Amino acid sequence: MRRGGTTIAAVATPAGVGAVAVIRISGPSAFEVARAVNGVGATVSPRRARVRRLRDAGGAPLDEALTIAFSAPASFTGEDVVELHCHGGALTSRRVLEALFAAGATAAEPGEFTARALANGRLDLTQAEAIADVIRAEGDAAHRLAQEQLRGGLRAAVEPLTRALADLLVRVEAAIDFSLEEHVYSVSSDEVVALAAPIAAGLDRLLSTYAAGRRIREGVRVAIVGYPNAGKSSLLNRWLSEERALVSPIPGTTRDTVEEVVERGGVAVRLIDTAGLRDADDPVEVLGVARARRAAEAADALVVVADCRRVGDLGFVLAELPARPWVLVWTHADLGARPATATATVGTDAGAGTGAASPAPSPAPSPAPGAALATAWMSLTDAGAGDGADAADAALDLAVRAVAGPAAAQDGVLTRERHRECIAEAAARLGAAVEAARAEAGHELVAYDLRASLDALGALTGAVTSEAILQRIFAEFCVGK
Repeated sequence: MRRGGTTIAAVATPAGVGAVAVIRISGPSAFEVARAVNGVGATVSPRRARVRRLRDAGGAPLDEALTIAFSAPASFTGEDVVELHCHGGALTSRRVLEALFAAGATAAEPGEFTARALANGRLDLTQAEAIADVIRAEGDAAHRLAQEQLRGGLRAAVEPLTRALADLLVRVEAAIDFSLEEHVYSVSSDEVVALAAPIAAGLDRLLSTYAAGRRIREGVRVAIVGYPNAGKSSLLNRWLSEERALVSPIPGTTRDTVEEVVERGGVAVRLIDTAGLRDADDPVEVLGVARARRAAEAADALVVVADCRRVGDLGFVLAELPARPWVLVWTHADLGARPATATATVGTDAGAGTGAASPAPSPAPSPAPGAALATAWMSLTDAGAGDGADAADAALDLAVRAVAGPAAAQDGVLTRERHRECIAEAAARLGAAVEAARAEAGHELVAYDLRASLDALGALTGAVTSEAILQRIFAEFCVGK
């Protein structure tokens, strides 16, 4: 990844036909390159928007565009930057870019503008990642988390721990320097352990946010599982408000997984309709059942659908499921007796109950085949309005909140595996330093692990980061960002 010296250009808006296409230029020659297409003698006035007729080197007209310039270091990248707001369309953008390349610019690599902002101190690494997350957010909660990180929220949560860890390291290293002059300065092992305790607690708190933070960023995966013909596809269609999955009275109709995204309570939920779980003979259905099991394994939560007329099927299904938070939806409640369950009730069948979510008796999510978070009763398997359908909605929302709700209201949330790795490494090395102190192993060994812990925190924000890590992060950016 280039870090400067060259002037780069790229389209910063999505490809295709649209009202406006923004072309971004950044680098030491950005103003000169922009002048080449603005016309001979044209001036570039920083922070003033002007409409210009763009022309190529031969004077042929390219477009009429709004141009805005930003002088270094007060720009997104920290370099001289010019933006050309052209008319949308692939041909116009391509012709303008060709003129810019002819004038000395180089095609930008994916994420190169953001990488330069990082290198020039305009962003830290968590903020750079947040840019990609803002663009790709599929739910309000994911968007809020990304915006919080873009404002430096995660860095702000880590900074007090970094300062405290650095202060502790300074005290230990000072004790090493003055080890022969105890009357000048010393630090005891008990002091090291006491000062490390609140830092360790802060790191543990951050680690505890990762599971829910990842689910909010990526979307909560909810697998809809059950015996064939229990009403799984009907539920999916209701929650999508469209006939996405084929519904048929013939058992085994669903052979593959059907996955779609909906937003529930601000969280993107990836609903996965699956083949019915049973001992199948048909080779194709066997493959579908295997995929259903894999979908359940990969899910964050489960919606178990069971037919009131076939109570015995539920035991078979629960035995097939992994340990995940789950809710139970009984269908055909108007045609079969209501089974006795050791779960909380969410709504009732037609004409009774409120349809509002009730928490399970257990204070924490229970994995299958234990108690469900909640139970909903539906009279109709076509999942029409009323007749318990609203109760099924409430049950789904309860499952989503169980796995993603806590992180949505917190500051300083880990949302990526890289974040978790950095904080976990910092916690592990701090723990090693504490053990060394307790064992009276010597200040040199304590300081060694404290430095490693501090480096791990630096890797989170980009203060200490290898080129390989940067390449991995910016590889997921689009060209123009």
